[in-house]
Amino acid sequence: MDNAILAQHALAQYDINVVSVSPVAQSGAAVFKMEDDRGMIYSLRIHKSESSTLEKIWTNREVLDSELVWLDALKGNSRLTIPVPQRNRQGAYVTQVNEVCCTLLSWVEGEQKPYFTSEQEMKSTAEMTAALHRLASEWQPPSSFIRPTVNRDRIQSALDLLKQQVREGLFDAHDVEILEAAGEKAMALLDTLPQNKMSWGLLHGDIVPPNIVFVDGAAHPIDFGACGFGPFLTDLAITFTFIHPNARRQYIEWYGENFPLPNDYVAQIEALFISLALIGMRIALGIPESNDWLPAHVKKCAAREFGSYARGDSFLFTGTPCWE
Repeated sequence: MDNAILAQHALAQYDINVVSVSPVAQSGAAVFKMEDDRGMIYSLRIHKSESSTLEKIWTNREVLDSELVWLDALKGNSRLTIPVPQRNRQGAYVTQVNEVCCTLLSWVEGEQKPYFTSEQEMKSTAEMTAALHRLASEWQPPSSFIRPTVNRDRIQSALDLLKQQVREGLFDAHDVEILEAAGEKAMALLDTLPQNKMSWGLLHGDIVPPNIVFVDGAAHPIDFGACGFGPFLTDLAITFTFIHPNARRQYIEWYGENFPLPNDYVAQIEALFISLALIGMRIALGIPESNDWLPAHVKKCAAREFGSYARGDSFLFTGTPCWE
């Protein structure tokens, strides 16, 4: 059953009179934009990933339900506009069609951009991220709450898959040796981090420009599909894949004015930057067309951030980012 038919079957389980349905994106899930007869707009997600290497936990019913429990907890906050989860006729957040999980959320109107275009956009994103972390530090998840964690197992799994691709001829062995050395160093540091309410908790997990809606200059987060547990600075590390090293120090200052930074924030962000890049490479390996660009990306990373980190040189505020 293709995604469009799955969408029709899923929407039939909600008390909504559908006027139009159109596909808008496909990554970790297939996303459809839907409008009802009152002019209300929704985002319907069919949780089938385009990547064969995405960890199966992300499409688990209980895991998806937990994401929407978190969004429901956030919806009353006046500072942020959040996608509001919708319940089906059975009162559940997750709707199943032929064993495929589907979820429905309100659509957040505003401007989405492929990259940051101004200092104000970055400042507002730093403030938004700090606001999310403050709310997470104050919220107590229910005992049934299940979301993935940024940890050694996920990073090691990514490294193992990269080394397998060396044997299959996709990557240069020396490049992956550099990635492995950097990954081992990052994992060793992450193993030592404390887990207290002001440094570790529930993350958005993918705060990048395509997952931000700007309304009158203010940043609002969408697509919480990658949310999970880990050091709060994980969210800064992923955002920094879209921010030039020359602008990162100012971004950290904006964030730190709204949520406390640990003393070793540079070391933490660098380790998380390396870790998330490896996890991202694992996901990309499951997309067939990635073979056209991923080997060059791996080589570039090995020569830049990963190479610096493996040698013991700081890269957060210096060097050439991988997109250049």
